[in-house]
Amino acid sequence: MLRLEGLTVGFRADRDVISSIDLSIEAGSTVIITGAAGCGKPTLLAAMSGIIPKLLHPLRMQGAVTLQGTDYRALKPADVFRQVGVVLQAVEDQTWDLTVEDLVAFPLENRGVPQAEVRTRVAAAVEKMGLVELLGRKVRTLSGGERRRVALASALVWQPALLVLDEPTTGLDPDARRRMIVLLQELRAENLTIVIAEQDLAWFDGLADRVVFLADGKVIADQPWSEAIRNTAAFDTVGIEAPFLAHQSCVPTVPTQEPQRLKVEALTSDLCRADKQPVLRSIHLTVGQGEAVGLIGCNGAGKTTLMRALLGLPTSSRGTIAIDAAPCRDWSIAQRARRIGYVPQNLRRMFFQLSVLDEIVFSLSGGQSGAKQVEQHKAAALDLLGRVGLTAKSAESPFSLSNREQLLLAIACVEATEPSLIILDEPLIARDKQWRGELMAFFARCRQAGRGVLLVSHDLPLIDMAADRVLILASGEIEFDGATPSAWTSQAFVRLGWPSPLNHPQSTEPRHALA
Repeated sequence: MLRLEGLTVGFRADRDVISSIDLSIEAGSTVIITGAAGCGKPTLLAAMSGIIPKLLHPLRMQGAVTLQGTDYRALKPADVFRQVGVVLQAVEDQTWDLTVEDLVAFPLENRGVPQAEVRTRVAAAVEKMGLVELLGRKVRTLSGGERRRVALASALVWQPALLVLDEPTTGLDPDARRRMIVLLQELRAENLTIVIAEQDLAWFDGLADRVVFLADGKVIADQPWSEAIRNTAAFDTVGIEAPFLAHQSCVPTVPTQEPQRLKVEALTSDLCRADKQPVLRSIHLTVGQGEAVGLIGCNGAGKTTLMRALLGLPTSSRGTIAIDAAPCRDWSIAQRARRIGYVPQNLRRMFFQLSVLDEIVFSLSGGQSGAKQVEQHKAAALDLLGRVGLTAKSAESPFSLSNREQLLLAIACVEATEPSLIILDEPLIARDKQWRGELMAFFARCRQAGRGVLLVSHDLPLIDMAADRVLILASGEIEFDGATPSAWTSQAFVRLGWPSPLNHPQSTEPRHALA
């Protein structure tokens, strides 16, 4: 079906991203590519899907990639993407401001398919992906899980022979993950060939046939699923937490909660749901000095609306928000930004300077840039970059960094402003050991500096490791507010129906591993 022979790809003269890759993917099989951040997974997937060399042209490409016996280089781009469906990790790059049905239809309309056939294929794809209830809605108004399903429908509308997915479950709540896995199982049953880049392997038990381990751009192991999931040495080598191991809770240092960095009282949004109920209803919460608070809830619970209210983005809400005991209703967004550091899920929205060093200098100087500011703040900027291991990247573009490095740069930027409160919106770190360690070091620095942290995430093991306290938001209300260990046995959590991080898929035996 798909064959890679001696594939080497490099975008710079001094290093290759992937080197001497030999792989063969059989028709109808499902293969997982796993490895730590920076190992070359996105580049490998781009080559496997034909994005390289049809859309991206690396400085160096050696070897061959053939699909059903034909080298990609011998095919026209349109012929490649009729046979290959792709869903990127940054799904926003594939979901423009269109309605659900228009986005699904776009690949067909772009190629001049007759309208009658477009309607037939779109209806079939919408039905398969369970999107009927979303018809008529703009894609940008959907939750993360819903956007991924729409992007998947758009990728499948051509009925491709190969489907390539980059981290399809990362950032989804457990219910959305289950739905995604069910969809993939149905596609596998239809004999579709599927290649998935993923770190959280336990969710794919019963779906994947093989696991390919990637480290430093090279394949270090390629094994059947049943052997791979027990190969702890391979997981250690690539820097990923092995699946089906007992989760180890980390008990944080007890913080000093006074004075409160954030206090919210009776916050109610004017923004309403379809049933006319406010998205947020009388929210009360606090984040103390040196305290890390985890906020969880299903997609649509109101987490994004709450974060926007804290940042001062919506103007239509009632109640009070205080930072360091000072009411901030009349503060401008710029005034709040001096007290609140915000790290969005889409990290690229944070960056706009030419270099990594310039981004840090911009934060240190209070929003100024130029040679004078660089000279004045360079030493402090390099010190901050050293904290997160990015000193060697100081002259590079922020957009050339890996996802992990972009998160570390974002953290360094917000720490540079010395805020009272930091909001982390779904840091997508999956099972990367180094990434988790660096994020835990960040929490330790915040505790030492007396900063409050609000961690908004569906990554329950991360919440369990990092948060002193957990808030559970459901239907616009805080249904639980208490110490982290007690959150997982609370009635509010039970109602969510999610697996506890203490009994996560990682902490069980494989349920139905494939031979």
